Parts: sequence; structure tokens; C-alpha cells
Amino acid sequence: MTTAYFNLIGGLSGDMLLSSLFDSGLDHKKLHSELKKIDDIDFNFVLEKSKKHNINGTHTEVVINDSIKWNWKQFYKIINNSKLSESVIEKTIKCFDLLKQAEESAHSEKNPHLHELGTSDTVIDICGFFVGLDLLGISEITCSSIPVTSGFITTSHGTHETLAPATKKIVEKYKIPIRYMQGASNIETVTPTGLSILASIGNFDKSFTIKPSHFGVGLGTKNFEKFPNVLTVTISSNQKENIVTKKILLETNIDDMSPEITGSLIDQAHSQGALDCWISNYYGKKNRPGMTFHILCENTDRDKFSNFILENTSSLGFRIINIEREETERSIEEFNSSFGKIKIKFKHLDNKPYSFKVEYDDILEISVRTGLSPTIITKQLDFEINKKYKFFS
Repeated sequence: MTTAYFNLIGGLSGDMLLSSLFDSGLDHKKLHSELKKIDDIDFNFVLEKSKKHNINGTHTEVVINDSIKWNWKQFYKIINNSKLSESVIEKTIKCFDLLKQAEESAHSEKNPHLHELGTSDTVIDICGFFVGLDLLGISEITCSSIPVTSGFITTSHGTHETLAPATKKIVEKYKIPIRYMQGASNIETVTPTGLSILASIGNFDKSFTIKPSHFGVGLGTKNFEKFPNVLTVTISSNQKENIVTKKILLETNIDDMSPEITGSLIDQAHSQGALDCWISNYYGKKNRPGMTFHILCENTDRDKFSNFILENTSSLGFRIINIEREETERSIEEFNSSFGKIKIKFKHLDNKPYSFKVEYDDILEISVRTGLSPTIITKQLDFEINKKYKFFS
């Protein structure tokens, strides 16, 4: 798994994201060739090495040679009818959905007019980024908080705060962390397109460790006096090493609740995004048996699960433990078995599959459908999977 970390120093836009990928080694000719798989769009990339506040990087101008004014329906149609890979189409549609929902919510209307978004460079920015990730082999995105200034700006939608209405809706819905830039005001630093791209695929402000192999700097078009209009990308080494991420572990001891209630909380926590949730037994004061309730979550979800514990248990307080979690690379693939399609989870070591496990929900579904025991089904599936992947001789 190759990870990219985007440090949003002073701005975020679609062209800045492309610029950072170009600066880190993405071949703009290969990207242009891939994007020609989208019908009707006529464009060129113009790359320039430059600097902002003494930070060297790449600036990209997407030169549009067509005069098409797009609407939402046309956006979806050209992507679905393109010859792009399925993964790029899926990511692009997800980004379009996010952006469209934000625009609709911001302007209280269905399919709002696109204004600045209605030209072909919106398609190039969004599709180009996802194609670029594929060409660079990047599978995980992590981002810093977004830079924002105080004050207001004026756009085609009128006068509003420096977070454009659609941008603000994305921030609210996905709880994206922001930081205010000192000594500057009345500047739009983050565009709806740029934020929709990262919000659709990335984790914001997730603490983790990365061993870099490439760096890239993307320069924005505007020049800001007090801070550089720049973002950077750090791409992890292709050398396969376990990933170390920082997580939060919340724990509380409970000795006065029914197991029927505490047991149900595990599924609730998982459904709300907990990385893991479990209960362990202990003996406490007066030799009273009790339960320790554990929730493992991302740093950004700490407040949510703190409230979850206080609202759903009898606890008056809990422990907060900062931990590091080391993870191997993993992947999930579909497999055509004699029982039908199933999902297999692979663990990877040294850049190759090391072991596998069939999703147990699939095994149970087959058991209900066929009347065979899960044990027999598991043995048959292990045989078929090994026949293809040859884990064992």
C-alpha cells in the first residue's frame, strides 16, 4: 500500500492537487493520454516551475480548448460513458455526488447552476487526480487540516464568508478540521472542487508515520502576501513496511449494567465508525465482577465516542489512551467459488499475499442457503482458493 500525505499549507484547489502530483514525478503526458478516454473534452496541460514565498514547486494551468458548458447530468454521462478504469469512474462519481449534494444543500435547490464549476477543467481536475493516483500506485490519502482566513469574499453567488457555501457544507458534513491563518483576511483559500476531491477519498488530520520516497509541491495561481498559496504531497516508499498509525483507546469499568445492554453497544459503536469495540471481565472493589468497555477509534472521532460512552453507559468517566497501531497491508478480492461469489481478505507481507480469510458473513450465507455446516464450507473454500493462489503445496 502506497500512502500520500497532503500538507495543505496555504491553499487547496483541483489544479494545486494535480500540480503536486506532477511535481512528485507524475508524467503529465501519460495523464493527458489517459484523460483523452473521456469524449468531447479538448485540453492541454501547461506546467511551470516557480515559487511562492521562496518555496519551489510546480504550477499547472489546465488550458481548455472547448467551449462546453456542462450541467450535472452531462458530467455523470461523460464519465459513465468514458473508457476510464472502473476504479477511476467509481471514485469520480463519488466525488461528483459529494460536490453536487453540497451545492444543493448550500443553495436549497436540486441540480443548481454550476457557475464556475461548469467548464471542462472541473472534469480534468477531478478525473485527473484519481487517474494520477492510479498511475503513481497510491491507494491511501491522508490530509492535514484546511487553511482558512477570516472575513468575506464576493463570488457569483454573492457576498459570503471566506468558506464558499458549498465548501462550508462539506466541512460541516465530514467534520473536516480547519485552522485560521494569522494576519490575513478576505481570501478564499479552499475551493469546493479541491475539498470535494480529498473529502471523497481521504482522512483528515489522522496522525500517522510515513517513510517518504517522493515529495511534491503544488503552487496555486494567486499570490497571497502573508502566506504561501502552496500545498505539498509526501508519497511513501514502495518498500513494503508495516504501517504505524496513531489511534485513541477509550476504556471504562462498569459493574452496574445488564450484559444485555452492554453487549448491544458493541454493534452500535461499530456502526458509528469505531475501529474496534470489545468487552473484557474484571473483579473490582468488594470483589464485585464487572466489565471493561473498550473502544478503539481515530483521533478525529475521540469526541464522538467520548459522548457515546457517557450517553449509553452508567460510567461517570473513562480513560483516554494514545496508542500506536502497526498494520500490515491488506486487500479484499472477489472470488468465483463453487458456491458463488465470495469475498476474500488477504494479508500481505514482503509485497505479496501471505495468508487469506474468507469473509464469515459469506460463509454463513452459503450455510443457510445450502444447509452445509460452516466447517465443511470453509474447508471446501480453502481448497479452491489455494488451488488458484497456491499458498500451500
